[in-house]
Parts: sequence; structure tokens; C-alpha cells
Amino acid sequence: MLAALGASLVWARGIAWGPGLNPDSLNYVTTAQSLLAGEGFSNARGEPYTQWPPLYPLALAAAAGLCALDPLDVAGPLNAVFFALTVFFAGRWLLRRLQARLPAAWAALALALSLPLADASSWVLSEPLFLLTATLALIEADKFLAAGKARSLPAAAAFAALAWQTRYVGAVLLLFVGLLLLLRRGAPLRRKMLEAAAFAAAAGLPMAPWLLRNYLVEGAPAGIRGAFALALPQTLREIGGGLWAWTHFELPAAAAIALAALGASRLAARGPLTRNRRARPAPPAAARSAALCAGFSLTYLLVLVAAMVSGNAYNRVWPRFLAPLYIPLLFAAAFALERLLSRRRVAGRLAAAAVAAALCLWTAGQAAPHARRIAQANSAEIDLVYNAPRWAESETLRYLRENPLDGMVYSNEPRLLVAMHNPGSAVYRGLYVAADRELLLAGGTPASASAGQERLDARLDAAPHGAWLVWFRNPLRDNLVGYGEAWLRVSPRLERAAELADGVIYRIRAAAAAPPPPVESGAALRAAAASRRVGEPRVEGPGFDVSVRDGNLVYVKQPCTAQDARMRFMLHVYPADKADLPAAQRPHGFANMDFYFPEYGVVLEGGACLARHPLPGYAVERIETGQYTPAEGAAWRAVLRTARPVESGEWRVESGTPSVAGGE
Repeated sequence: MLAALGASLVWARGIAWGPGLNPDSLNYVTTAQSLLAGEGFSNARGEPYTQWPPLYPLALAAAAGLCALDPLDVAGPLNAVFFALTVFFAGRWLLRRLQARLPAAWAALALALSLPLADASSWVLSEPLFLLTATLALIEADKFLAAGKARSLPAAAAFAALAWQTRYVGAVLLLFVGLLLLLRRGAPLRRKMLEAAAFAAAAGLPMAPWLLRNYLVEGAPAGIRGAFALALPQTLREIGGGLWAWTHFELPAAAAIALAALGASRLAARGPLTRNRRARPAPPAAARSAALCAGFSLTYLLVLVAAMVSGNAYNRVWPRFLAPLYIPLLFAAAFALERLLSRRRVAGRLAAAAVAAALCLWTAGQAAPHARRIAQANSAEIDLVYNAPRWAESETLRYLRENPLDGMVYSNEPRLLVAMHNPGSAVYRGLYVAADRELLLAGGTPASASAGQERLDARLDAAPHGAWLVWFRNPLRDNLVGYGEAWLRVSPRLERAAELADGVIYRIRAAAAAPPPPVESGAALRAAAASRRVGEPRVEGPGFDVSVRDGNLVYVKQPCTAQDARMRFMLHVYPADKADLPAAQRPHGFANMDFYFPEYGVVLEGGACLARHPLPGYAVERIETGQYTPAEGAAWRAVLRTARPVESGEWRVESGTPSVAGGE
């Protein structure tokens, strides 16, 4: 009954918007879809799936195949089943290991109502499967250590192997249980070594092919990860904050409080809930089990701290990383409660009653947050993820649901398309051209300024016939917004099919047209840049040389640096007649055409930077241009003015002296 209660809470938390979906979640889902499609372990970007072990996407694919559903549709119910099995087997084991029924019942209820475990299980993440397999591995290891059951050691090895194939941190089970086997009392040293070796081999060998595959694909057994090393004090503070959050509870309904008080009074008065006729182990065995749970918690905690501090994990301690500590710590608390219940003196019995009542109140207090989150449709939890309410009202996604796409679909948020169930028979691939801009800002070479456009054009050239591009203007990675979209506008293979409030849908043409050259092409372009004569008249100085050529303002610098291509270009065009300006710009008196280098520039061989910005078709009085940074102001500035009446199209240089940053 408690297992069913826990499963229903996990399932109900995702009724309104589905289970939580973050980028990790969609990696699991798209990999499961690739498995069902016969494409192997690959994600939405078409890249090899390596950052996580294979068991969870395999479980999603198997469940989806049996039910003839999409992996995303079976993820929520499947996680609820994993959670229910964890509650059931944990409660059943405690009922057999404890002398008193009340601690076992309390621990099972605490598992069913636990907020941390429900939080981890209500997302499409591998935590529920890992919690189940790790708990079963500890239970079987305890059975072997307590009673020496021959079948328990292979079972412990099998579950430890499954846990390691679910999360890489599952390797801690091999380390911990293997160490316990070596330290076991009452057995010859040779036998203990053989048992430890057999356990390690059975638990570790199934993972070897996956680690070898990852090494051959990416050169790293656990996939390539970013180095985000945390300082030890910060790591400990985050872990402490996560564990302290477990103590939060709210006063439940009066019925729950009355039930806890009734249980405490019965315990203090007669104690009928204290005896458990099915319990078999003696107190020393219970103490051994409690030590096993506490020892695993400490080992896992040390491994987690080492991973964070050494830079082999994420850049913060997420609450779900601490979820594996919850069950063994709860087991240890149940064993400690049993010791309190066994006291004979009146003071001891009163203390036990007070502790039991407090634990029951704390456990019942978890029900209120569950109810509130279910009633509020979990909006606070999923505001910034793929199943968030803001995406339910997305104009682009609504258009796609009404006009489904087929074939290959590229996007800067392919996981979002997967999450929102575009009903077409589409295959999604990622297109992240903005990353090259970030590379330049991080100190890359000037060539990386044009790498985004080149990379985009190369991807589009390789696109199959009939492919699409869906570009979202407000993706989850907000720091990449705006840069790549400028490159899309100048790509000859893209044909705008629909423009929505929060995105654009392009049709990728079957044949690529030759892109228009920035100024000239081939040898003539290189020669013009080398001679620094790409137009007349021109402004020369420490900044870019500026000239007018064929109705375009041309910028060239030989050589240029990353800083040259990083700074924003100021371009203000003053018309002869302000009526030619759009209404919004008339109060300013000029057309603001500021731009970044990747939007209109290329990097030539030899390190020359060249950009060409088209001038408006109306008569122009003067042009003010230059470069600046928001922090330091103008780096250089130039003014060009017409030499004769504006209709003649001839220009002269009025001022070309660069100004030093800071206004000196």
C-alpha cells in the first residue's frame, strides 16, 4: 500500500505538464528514440551518447517498445514503478531485519512521502532506477554478510552492476561492498579475497564494453566533460545545504497529527506495535546492518566531494546528487529508533515515544508540499525547463503542431521539439552556430569570428533534400541568443517559410547558390585587402580602414586581432532628408545600423578582417562610424561626408583621426 502511495504521488506530480524535462532528460529520451529507430546510442544532435551509462535509455526504449508508445510517454509511469519497487523492497527488508514493527512502518512511510526522492523521481532522469538497483545491492550484500547466503553475493554483484550501468557514480558500490568483503570477520583471508575478486569481476565486467566504446569514440571512458572544479568549502556548504533541506516539513492535517499522537501513546502505554513476530535477526546483526548503511552513506559522500573538487563532475551539487544518501540514512535512523524502543526504563520509553512522535510528525509533514505542488501543477519546478508552461503558449510550437514537419529538422533547440511532440515523422538534429561567437569572446583567434558562418554553411550544404531549420529566439541557453540568427539571414540555402513571435522556420533549399562576395572574390579580394585599397575615399588609422565602394561601407584591417573582431561597430547614417528615416528613428536624426563583425565580416587568409555593410538607398549627408565597448567607450571614430551635392554619390573624408578610449 505504501509503495502504491509513493508511486501515485510521483505520477500525479507530472499530470499537468508531464514529468520534468531538462537537457539531461531529453538526452535520455532522444537516445531511447534512436535505439528504437535502430540508430544506436545517439542523441538529438546526432552525437554519440557517452556522458551517462546505457541502462536508463535502454529501459525507456524497452518499455516504449512493449507499450508501442514514445519513450517520453512511458518515462513518467516507468519512474513511478521504479520508485514503488524501491519503497516495497526497502520496507520488506526492514520488516525482516528489525525486532519492532513501528520503525519499519515509519521508514516505509517516510520513503513513500519523501520529498527529495519524489523530486528526483518526477523528472525524466536515471535517479529512480539507480536508487532501486543501489538499494537492492545493499540489501543483498547485507544478507550475505549477516547470514552468509550463497545466492546473495551473486545477486549483490548483479544489482551493483546494474547500478553502475545506470550512473557512473555506481562504481562506489563496487568499492564499498568489495571492501566489506575483505574486512568480513570469521572467514579465512583467501576466501575473503576470492569473494571480493568474484564480486568485483561480476559487477564490473558488464560495464567494460561500454567504457571501451566511449574511449574509442571520444577518448574518455566516461565521455568528455567540462572541468568545473569547486572549492572544497563551497562543495561542503552546498552539500550541507542540501541535507539541511531534508529537515523541512509542514504541519499536516489534524488527522495526521492525531494519528501520530495515537501511535506514540500506544507505544508508550502498551507497546503492541513494538514486537515483530516475523523478525529473525539478533541485535548484533541489526547493528551490523546499521553500520553497513552508515558506511555506504559516508563512502558515497566522500566520492561525491572528491568528484566535485577534482573537476570531474558538474559545477554545483544538485539536490538529486544527494538522493542516494536518503535511503541508507533512513535505514540507519530506523535501526537507531529500534534501539530506543528496546529500553525498559520509564525515562527511556518516554524518550522513545517522543522521538517516534517527532519522526511521525516530520514524515506526515511531507504530505502538504506534495499536495500543494500537485495542485499548483508544479509550475514553480518547471518554469525554466522544456515542459514549462511558457512553451505551452509558444507560437512557433503551435504552428508546428498545426503544420507538422517531416524529414530532417535542424534546430537550436532540438530537444524542445522532441519534448513538445511535433506530430510529423521528423528526425531532429542540433544546429549551434552561435557557439563560435562565444569561442571568440573567450579569447579565440580572429578566424573564429567567421567560423560560425562557415560552419553553418557547411552544415546546410550537408543537409538532405527537403530538410527544415527551426530557430527559436528565446531558447534555454539565453546567453547564445542573437549571434547565430544574424548568420542565418545571409545564408543562401535558407528560404523563410514562416516567421513567428518567438521563432523562424526555414526551408533548406536543395541546391546551394553561390554566396555573394563581401567585396570581390578570389585573388582580387586578397589583393585589394593586402594593398588596403578597397574603395575611395578611405579613412586610415589604428582602427579599421573605412571606405565606400559600390554602395557599401567597407572595413578592412591587416592584420586584426580577436579584440578587433570582438568590439561592436558603431554605424550612424545621417540622411539629407529626415523624412527618409523610419518614424522611430526620426527623433534621433540618423539611422542606427550598429553591428557585430560576424554579421557582415569575414576573415581572410593571412589574418585580415574585412566587413561590408550596405548603405541605404536614399541620399546621405554624412556617415559616422567606429568601434566601441560598453565598458571603455569608443576605440576609434571616423566621419565621412559627401564632397558634392548628395545626388552625385561622391564622398570626402571629414575626420579620420582615431580617438583614444576614455575620451582623451
